[in-house]
Amino acid sequence: MLDPVDEIKKFHKEMNKLVNQFFSRPSIRLLKEDGKELIRKPLSRLMQPITDVSMTGNLITARFDMLGIDKKDIQLKVTEDYLEVKAEKKNASKIEKKGFYKEESSYKRYYRIIPFPTRVDVDSAVANYKNGVLEVKVKKSKNVKEKSKNVVVK
Repeated sequence: MLDPVDEIKKFHKEMNKLVNQFFSRPSIRLLKEDGKELIRKPLSRLMQPITDVSMTGNLITARFDMLGIDKKDIQLKVTEDYLEVKAEKKNASKIEKKGFYKEESSYKRYYRIIPFPTRVDVDSAVANYKNGVLEVKVKKSKNVKEKSKNVVVK
């Protein structure tokens, strides 16, 4: 006899597989804290750089794959709650010779907002761009109150 709960679980698993295949290029691969997976968000591939976010100790690190973008074209904004990354690149070339004409243009625009899992110290933010990878590091704020507390049972 078929168990309805098992059938629903199979259906759910199959639907997740199909959705993950459809969105084959995740924008946020994984948010980890000390090796423990917290969030997995496969998103659309609409010009959002592939991003890895990790949290180790009191440091949050975000890495963005932004091949073909110049450092001068990247804009970063860090608030206590999120990191915003914008980049734009325009290329145009024209070749005219006797009996030959060629014109090419391209446009890339990246935009990404990464919400932080906790408040951060904005002044500690540091960014480095090398070989097409943007790395942003920011420390957790020391003024964040603990989100849990021990309660004495009376």
